[in-house]
Amino acid sequence: MLALAAAFSQMTWPAYFSGNPARFVLFWTIVGAIAAIAIAIEAFGRSHRLHGNMADLMMGSTIRLFVPFGAVGGLLTLVLLHTAPEVYWLLPGLWQMLIALLAFTAAITNLPQTVAWVAGWYLLCATIVLVLAGQDHMATPWMMGLPFGGGQLLMASLLQRASEKQ
Repeated sequence: MLALAAAFSQMTWPAYFSGNPARFVLFWTIVGAIAAIAIAIEAFGRSHRLHGNMADLMMGSTIRLFVPFGAVGGLLTLVLLHTAPEVYWLLPGLWQMLIALLAFTAAITNLPQTVAWVAGWYLLCATIVLVLAGQDHMATPWMMGLPFGGGQLLMASLLQRASEKQ
């Protein structure tokens, strides 16, 4: 819901939230950080409820999985904005591809295998976003809001379903 609200905000007040490439990226970086904090709080709580004493070990393993993808995404963003800000429109699709790879990796290692559907969602969205953004070399708020909003809702429903089966 956060991603959808963020996209709506960017559409409503474009000069304030997306007036230039750096502002667009900063806005979505802040949205991503807020989402990551909310996800981490829920993941730690869920892990402790389900796994007790093993929770910290499992969360450490998961964090080690996420760090390389976050580092690559951050460095990619900084390098593109510094050296070629005119191609910032590539970033939403590239970020989504990184999340797809992360979801595939997580589905193989730590999370239910149905998380592969989330990876597929992000990969499909990334492809569509890159094609659409490449037509006019512009990134729109919905190129972030719909893929991330849909991907997180799908992830939440799959994790809920897996939890109910246990």
